[in-house]
Amino acid sequence: MEQFDQRCIRVGDWIFEIKMVRAIRVSEYGQPYDACANINFNGTQAYIDSQLTRVDNAFSGKDFAAFVEFCQDMGITDATYDRYSQGKRRSRNITIGEDQRQSPKVVNFPANNI
Repeated sequence: MEQFDQRCIRVGDWIFEIKMVRAIRVSEYGQPYDACANINFNGTQAYIDSQLTRVDNAFSGKDFAAFVEFCQDMGITDATYDRYSQGKRRSRNITIGEDQRQSPKVVNFPANNI
């Protein structure tokens, strides 16, 4: 396996390009989560949609910072998201910037969940 780009990995004759990610807010993989979102990548742009949270645990500034950091790790410079709040659609464009970060950490799945 060879990683030659932030979102591309070569395995044999195949190149796997990460184009979409599902994010879940949970302390340990496999446990029930209380928020989720989908992130689609197109070049240096990201579109965040389907952002859902439990009523008693809304999206926070800490959550926002985690999304910004992840986008920076993926080489994203601009992100757009749509969110429904109080029955109204809210769109926002965010300049992520090009802050250099370490490579993302891979989370290993527990053996019993494979």
